[in-house]
Amino acid sequence: MRVAVIVRSLKIGGMERVAVNLAEAFADAGDESHLIYFKDKKRAFTPKDSVHFHHFNLDRTLDLTLIGFVLKIFAKLLNAIFRGTYFIYSGLLFAPIFKYKLNKLEKEYGKFDLIIMRGHGTFELIWPVKDDRVVQMIESVFIKHGTPLNNFYIKCVYAGKNLAGVSSGVKEKIEEVLQLTSVKAKTVNIVNNPLDIVDIRKKTDDYKPDINEDYIISVGRITPNKNISFLLEAYKYGRDNLNLNLPLVLVGDGHDMQNVKSSIKELHLESYVTALGLLQNPYPWIKNAKLFTLTSKAEGLPTVVLESLACETKIVSTKSKGGVRDIMTDELTNYLVDFDTKAFAQKMIETISETKEWDFDKFTQRFQPSTIVNIYKELYFKEEH
Repeated sequence: MRVAVIVRSLKIGGMERVAVNLAEAFADAGDESHLIYFKDKKRAFTPKDSVHFHHFNLDRTLDLTLIGFVLKIFAKLLNAIFRGTYFIYSGLLFAPIFKYKLNKLEKEYGKFDLIIMRGHGTFELIWPVKDDRVVQMIESVFIKHGTPLNNFYIKCVYAGKNLAGVSSGVKEKIEEVLQLTSVKAKTVNIVNNPLDIVDIRKKTDDYKPDINEDYIISVGRITPNKNISFLLEAYKYGRDNLNLNLPLVLVGDGHDMQNVKSSIKELHLESYVTALGLLQNPYPWIKNAKLFTLTSKAEGLPTVVLESLACETKIVSTKSKGGVRDIMTDELTNYLVDFDTKAFAQKMIETISETKEWDFDKFTQRFQPSTIVNIYKELYFKEEH
């Protein structure tokens, strides 16, 4: 089987890491696997040698043609007048370039049996492409709809396409949006993200975290959705009222970082909270933590929760919308907490103090790369290819 995994960029992020993991999973299964990405800025990931690696620089190819450069400038001017419409023009400009590059690649390697595009940022860029071999993987429950422009976006990007959510929560959201916008997709399925447990556990020993005491950790992009202010308030309550004396380590960066730093100062937590920023390999920090926390308002399928389980670190999470419940099943539902700072602080204390062992392998088994590859093949691979 010949498969292509396509992603907009390979900067540090859960979705980008998953794209690499998926391409490698197909290669490990004995398939001919290709990883294609569009934007090289801040690239943090490179797949292993068994994956064919391609950079489709759509912007540069467009700019090399005078007419393309002029049209792109015109598209940006139109977007300045009609805000939020750039996806219309960019798709019309970039889709033909993508098809040209894909055809050229297929002349060299042969036709792809399956093409997996990951994330709205990827497939909105080339939305006019219609191909039954393409599966559009939707990572988030945040799908804009309701306004005429947003509904038109859904029609452009979803109509007649093979769609799949990374969790049951994402699939439910896709179906809700399709119904509300009267748009019909070709198919709607669930395919979870793969988790390379062996590789993660190997990387947990790459270095020793620079800390000499037990600690609590949070890892992820620092955005309002990640709800770090809630975590800080719960942590503050725990320190003031429940004898919580472990430091808190924040790994990640994002546009809400300034607000987070302000909250740390306002809550007088400067001596207890450390913000490390982005780490390309956060696994040693996760492995050595006494507790991993997730306080997001919503998640597609939180890769970092799976990674924490792979690192054999216990988790306390909010009952966020989306895919957390796909991971935290059975007895792990006891570690899902309402959006209540006191309850979250109490659950952190209880989990840190408990002596009960977790069966980490039990909860990561169904996210094994080989399992996910087989699901793709069962759903989408046609033998006649």
